[in-house]
Amino acid sequence: MINFIRRIGQSVFLRQESAFNSVFGPALNPLYYLGAISYWMFWIVVVSGFYIYAFYDTGVQDAFNSVERITREQWYLGGIMRSLHRYASDGMLLAAVLHMGRNFVFDRYRNFRWFSWYTGIAVLWLVYMAGINGYWLVWDKLAQFVAVATAEWLDALPIFSAPLVRNFLEQGSVNDRFFSLLSFVHIGVPLGAFALIWIHTQRVPQAKTSPPRALKIGLILSMIVLSLVKPALSQGPADLDSSPSIVNLDWFYLWSYPLLYSWGPGKVWVLAGGITGFLLLLPF
Repeated sequence: MINFIRRIGQSVFLRQESAFNSVFGPALNPLYYLGAISYWMFWIVVVSGFYIYAFYDTGVQDAFNSVERITREQWYLGGIMRSLHRYASDGMLLAAVLHMGRNFVFDRYRNFRWFSWYTGIAVLWLVYMAGINGYWLVWDKLAQFVAVATAEWLDALPIFSAPLVRNFLEQGSVNDRFFSLLSFVHIGVPLGAFALIWIHTQRVPQAKTSPPRALKIGLILSMIVLSLVKPALSQGPADLDSSPSIVNLDWFYLWSYPLLYSWGPGKVWVLAGGITGFLLLLPF
């Protein structure tokens, strides 16, 4: 079955590579630099994140208002930086998943490569955690939904003495220290991810950590255009006294959240653990 899946995957990737070669040429084909593109997206996330953090205020009221000031009053730079932060985060995750899929279908994950495969899985988990944590910092209606849903998801694990969701039941239950903790986590987790990425590439012979200059310029220009055409915007301030009825999800990071309410937290944990366990067993 795995060999059959790999053959199908190889056919898909080879067709796409051929199509991209006809457009970009072999020297600039993005599918040949998926790992390097992930690196490039990471640096865009870091630079844009530090810029946003310079104007960000940690606090229940201050968090939303400071992000709004960056987005509205400084749309020409702060707003673009916020959108770049969002789209580069999505791009990093997409490139990393495609990079893993390509290595799988071309059988580049076994034998001595198992270590890089394992560290790659760990990096994906850290990137996913950092992305979800980042949405909390905005403290809009989407952040409220993600916070409550995440608390309910974690409450399904028998490791907490009291339900975490109690911290999000009413306005005033979240304090300013909570946002200081979120900021610390949002900086610390990417640092851990970067350390793992460095270890990940050290074990791969001739690993590409930077795409060609033309490809880098093309990627960042396309994201700037996307930021201007469809800027990342908040969805109204969070209000724990009410439940948001409609939120626009980032499907790159939040795809599992609707499942929490259609399947239940326990089944989503089984899904996450099953996928992770399957990936860990693949090299052997």
